[in-house]
Amino acid sequence: MRIVGIAGSLRPGAYVWRLLEAAARELPATVDFEIWRGLEQVPPLAESGLPRPVADLWRRLSAADGVLITAPAHSALPAQLGHTLDWIVCARGGAVLMGKPVGVVTACPRAHEGMWTQIQLRRALGAAGAVVRGAELAVSTTPAPFDADGRLADQDHRARLRDLLDEICSPSLAETGSLRGSTV
Repeated sequence: MRIVGIAGSLRPGAYVWRLLEAAARELPATVDFEIWRGLEQVPPLAESGLPRPVADLWRRLSAADGVLITAPAHSALPAQLGHTLDWIVCARGGAVLMGKPVGVVTACPRAHEGMWTQIQLRRALGAAGAVVRGAELAVSTTPAPFDADGRLADQDHRARLRDLLDEICSPSLAETGSLRGSTV
């Protein structure tokens, strides 16, 4: 099984990057997890051909069985993440995520702050045909959400992250492109 991770922030030390790294530590050893690092190079959607970073992402997503996106909580998606989703939805007919499981996790101090980010991501990913899995997991940016090993320190958050990862790594989900009532 192959999962591609996308961090919705341009800052390498941002919590969303650390969430992807924490997720990697929770995945079974049989899962090949790759973090895509081309977000900052994605231009706004245009009529011209597929830009190199978008073509690279498209290739990686085509080969993946699932996707995990971590995003900061804002009232609007970060611009680069929005550009990337526009390309995923519109380029080449938008079929790269069709039926694939996608998990979304937000980083914010309080759960309600991630609501708008969750809605926007679910809408865009659903338009791309993805099977979007729950991501009402809001990981606090304070105090010390990660332990010395880079794992989520809060056991409840860690268990919920594992549940989300189990859902997107489920062979039945990857094969059927459906999820018990959680599609968007």
